[in-house]
Amino acid sequence: MLDKSICLENIDKMSTRAREVGVGFRPHCKTHQSHEIANWFRDFGVSKITVSSFDMAAYFAEDGWLDILVAFPFNPLEIKRLNLLSSKCRISILLDQVETIKSFHGLEKEVGYYIDIDTGYGRTGIKSDKFDQVEKIIQTARLNRKLVFSGFYCHAGNSYKAKNRVGQNEIHLKAITDLQNLKMQFSSYEPKVLYGDTPNCSIQTDFNGVDEITPGNFVFYDLMQASIGSCRESDIAVAMVCPVVGKYPDKKEVVIHGGAVHFSKESMKIRGQLTYGKLLNFSKQGWTPMQDGMYINSITQEHGCIKMRNAQFRGTRVGDLLAIHPVHSCLSANLMKQYTSLEGKVIEKLQSR
Repeated sequence: MLDKSICLENIDKMSTRAREVGVGFRPHCKTHQSHEIANWFRDFGVSKITVSSFDMAAYFAEDGWLDILVAFPFNPLEIKRLNLLSSKCRISILLDQVETIKSFHGLEKEVGYYIDIDTGYGRTGIKSDKFDQVEKIIQTARLNRKLVFSGFYCHAGNSYKAKNRVGQNEIHLKAITDLQNLKMQFSSYEPKVLYGDTPNCSIQTDFNGVDEITPGNFVFYDLMQASIGSCRESDIAVAMVCPVVGKYPDKKEVVIHGGAVHFSKESMKIRGQLTYGKLLNFSKQGWTPMQDGMYINSITQEHGCIKMRNAQFRGTRVGDLLAIHPVHSCLSANLMKQYTSLEGKVIEKLQSR
């Protein structure tokens, strides 16, 4: 379920933050993957977006988005789809491999590319101090006149693993400093810098040298984001609503129809307790956080088990609906394939098809 009012507040806050720190706002759509939700961004002046696949790019292009960055290392097998999409809108891609550039001999339209930069996350990208590797990609790509260097892209995803605010600040400062150095080193090419993970975009104020931010998870937030200080639990805009299918007095445990195929197996620890989701107070008007948490403490493909205190256990019956915040809203949204608003409206997304 989706609380539209909270979602709109999150969009408003992030768009305001981008404006106040003087950067462009190119939100990532991989979390919501929805025409309708993407269109809510238009009311906040957003005209360009980020996606993580060509399926997603095609989906949003058909709804009139004309400036789309596919923020995933380019797959040479997608050259035909790139040609098709670049004839309909402005498509930008990511590169971090010289080898990939050889696949562009069949490129039909001019395409901008950003070099993926690793400032410490360690997933993809060229390490930020490897100027020679950056230069090699730029010079190799110049052999193809349809490839146009646009700048640098960085997702400082290691911010999700920071143990405290001091750690987050250090990760952000290193990323910003490294990107400033790159921008200065390659200033003759007039590169733009795109930067964006939800934790840093939610709490930091220094974006010197950054041209656009590209966060995505903030549209919904989740327990993980709340735990690291990106948001409050009251900012989480989605909840899984699951029926109770079993009640076991000897264990003070209920079982819900809500398992790994709904929540994923993403987990985290809250107060030392492993959890896959947090129980909420739930009514027709929506949900509110519980003062004392109760959690999904184990999960299998279709089942979720929740240990309850005596009063809560006595008041819960088979057939009741329980609302639960997910650990990772991106994965849960992807698995569920659509949303239902608090007003009962079904909001479709890419996977609804």
